[in-house]
Amino acid sequence: MFSPRTRSLLGFCVLGGLLSACSVTGGSNGQIILQNVGRIPGIAASGGEVIIDGQRSTLSALEGAPLGANAPGNRLLIIGDSILSGTASRYGGAMCSALVPLGWRVAVEAEAGQMVGFGRTVLKDRIYEGWDAGVVFLGTNYGGNQEKYERDLTAIVEALAPRPTLLLTATLNRPTMQQVNETIRTVASKFSNVSVLDWGTTSIQPGLLNRDRVHPSDAGRKVLVASIASALGTAPVSPGACLSSKYTDDSLVTDDVLPGTTAPGQTIPMNTTTVPGVATTVPTAATTTVAPSATTTSAPR
Repeated sequence: MFSPRTRSLLGFCVLGGLLSACSVTGGSNGQIILQNVGRIPGIAASGGEVIIDGQRSTLSALEGAPLGANAPGNRLLIIGDSILSGTASRYGGAMCSALVPLGWRVAVEAEAGQMVGFGRTVLKDRIYEGWDAGVVFLGTNYGGNQEKYERDLTAIVEALAPRPTLLLTATLNRPTMQQVNETIRTVASKFSNVSVLDWGTTSIQPGLLNRDRVHPSDAGRKVLVASIASALGTAPVSPGACLSSKYTDDSLVTDDVLPGTTAPGQTIPMNTTTVPGVATTVPTAATTTVAPSATTTSAPR
């Protein structure tokens, strides 16, 4: 028989779509340990739900296989707009902090305000660098042309194939976003290497979005990163590393929607990344210069 705590944690696996990929045990400092996935810092469980910074939530459901089960190696390319930009090294490195301990060598190529065509630009530039898997979250800045969106997203998925690829659904902050999520699932259904992470449903939980109802709050960002970590699982090889980004211009968005940075021009050693309550050593000696914080207006995202 499972203890009440273990039953709760197994419920966490079900909610994350990972029951077939993990079992659960308790860790130190109230951390959840997903066997074959790893530790997700700052998360506790209660009654089959997760609690991050006191916020009770569930992780995003995964439609398809965890990427780590099918990736040939651990080089991971993540592409997105401001929602993923806020997880990059220039804004504290939440994505690397979660994924590097799982063995992934992670490059986050995300810029605020970018539309789906940005993914094609990134891949044209970087696809030949030996990536083993991809994560794509581009749809929040939707121009309203569903046919064009499908064409661009298909081109992105085709460029990444046969690599395992994860697509994220968008928050339904306006009616046309339903077209985006329909298209994401349509495209995913045509490729056996593509899984879908339902951030659109997860993000509407209380406390996970800022007042604009699009960008994640601090708690929402942790749920987003933890959801992606769960969908990836452990990389097939290790060690992990936080790789440099080429695309770091967030000037298209000047609202206060991105996390704080260090002072303009300050460098952060990339061999150490931290999240609240945990420090992780990353096997690389590179450094990066943090861009100045953005300032003020609303769309695009």
